[in-house]
Amino acid sequence: MGADALRRFLIEREDLIDREKKDPLRFGYDPWTFKLADELWGDHSEMLIMGQNKSGKTDYAAKRAVKRLTEAPDRLVGIFEASEQAVINKQMPFLYRYLPREWRNVGKEGQTAYVKYSKQNGFSGGKFTLPNGSQCLFFNYKQDPEVFEGYAFDLLWFDELVPLSFLEGLEFRLPRGRRLEIMVTFTPVTGYTPTVGRYLADAQVVRTHPAPLLPERPRPYVKDCPPQHVPLVMQCKKEDACVVFFPWGSNPFGSNKEIADKLKGAPAAKILLRAYGWTEKGVNGAFPKFSRNAHVITRKRFEELAEKGVTRYCACDPGGGAKAWFFKWYAVTPAGHVIIYREWPSVHEWGEWAVTPGGDIKTRRWDWRPGPAQRAEAGAGITRYKQIILEQEGWRWDEAAKSWDGTHAEPIELRVMDPRMGGDPAPAADEGTSIIALMGDEAVDSEGNVTGPEIEWIPAPPGVSGSRVLDTLQMIAEKLDWNDDEPVTVLNCPKWYVVEDCEQTLTAYAEYVGPPESTEKDALKDVIDPDRYFVKTDVGFVEPGQFASRRGGCY
Repeated sequence: MGADALRRFLIEREDLIDREKKDPLRFGYDPWTFKLADELWGDHSEMLIMGQNKSGKTDYAAKRAVKRLTEAPDRLVGIFEASEQAVINKQMPFLYRYLPREWRNVGKEGQTAYVKYSKQNGFSGGKFTLPNGSQCLFFNYKQDPEVFEGYAFDLLWFDELVPLSFLEGLEFRLPRGRRLEIMVTFTPVTGYTPTVGRYLADAQVVRTHPAPLLPERPRPYVKDCPPQHVPLVMQCKKEDACVVFFPWGSNPFGSNKEIADKLKGAPAAKILLRAYGWTEKGVNGAFPKFSRNAHVITRKRFEELAEKGVTRYCACDPGGGAKAWFFKWYAVTPAGHVIIYREWPSVHEWGEWAVTPGGDIKTRRWDWRPGPAQRAEAGAGITRYKQIILEQEGWRWDEAAKSWDGTHAEPIELRVMDPRMGGDPAPAADEGTSIIALMGDEAVDSEGNVTGPEIEWIPAPPGVSGSRVLDTLQMIAEKLDWNDDEPVTVLNCPKWYVVEDCEQTLTAYAEYVGPPESTEKDALKDVIDPDRYFVKTDVGFVEPGQFASRRGGCY
């Protein structure tokens, strides 16, 4: 390079540095993680950003917020932190830094704009209004979420330990005709919180990143990641939500060398937490070997297997009070593999059976809360549940004949039910009649039409309930087990599978922790209970014609 070229290069370089300092919104350097997060907004409106300290999470969130404020008029952004002082110290300086230079400290301008900032007190009045009419408001988690009634936000940024009640209370504060973006930035030094669980619960890893600070070993450190890799992007169960990680080394201005030095020889869990922003639940799940890669099959694959011949079963956990019943259908292959191929109520039709836990970190309780599906067919009686079963299994009501047509229905070898709820006396004409007995009786309408044919059930074997919960969970876990250090083969594979659209079950397998960390009130337990009744009954593949067919084709 000649002297003139070098001089021009240095002048241009100094000019770029100066512009970056004075106007980082337009000319600032963006690490590759910033560009990745920007791309993800195209398909998502909610994002959890995890990562090490000084990885750029706050910088990114502040820049995103200012972009939304400046790109169009009359936008409303809400920024949340733990306390009023935390907002002043941790977030306001970043927002101020990214404001366009010509809009900083304009004071009161015209009828709308007001921007006044000091390092000591932050933005005057805990807010600022830009000349284009866009406004940014600052809040803290000590405030009552009800005070936000009436706001219609374009963007919400929750930093660190946001209570789940704030997220759930504000996620529907939508501006008319525009979408709401929600950002949560979090360094998981406190571990797996209920808010983190909202995003990580049953989330799928879609992109991974090398983790050179982790010690080498053949097994993965994080489920569904290759060895020495960590998650980079995860797709949440909620379709418009995702998780993005800002890993060690991604921010060239971060304390990368210092963190690497401090983590030399540290346990892998600490490295995952401090360098890569990854945290696991504080308790082990009931099914630690469950993996979408190993245990989930497509609907098409199930239909192919069913064509070759399977034996079908049904299990039920009848709800108490106003809660809906939960049904599952199982297919057993000639090789003894069990496939859960249907559940009712389904997520697609009724929404989630269970929603993320409130979570009590002090007592280590992780009870999931009732979801909307628990009100499926609210108030349904025995006859209606019979109709639901028949409809799910392919029976069709023949209006002309006033009867149920089972020509193309699935043959169900056996049905099993919770022995306690199924065998308990139920209100009926004859005192002492149980749910199982009522299911076995014909339901006839006033005109003599059989609206609910006989559907026979048996109670699950004794010992399934109460103290035997852990034993039956272990039986399921054993069927899910396989050697995950080796590839899946005919000789090394699980005995238990789930079809991809049985989403209630997939969530339960990924998130249910079982007693003693969860209680009888854990809504995920209802989803697991039919599996417990089925596995305790100890049934398998039955060769066609091995036993005589049962009456009515319903059993």
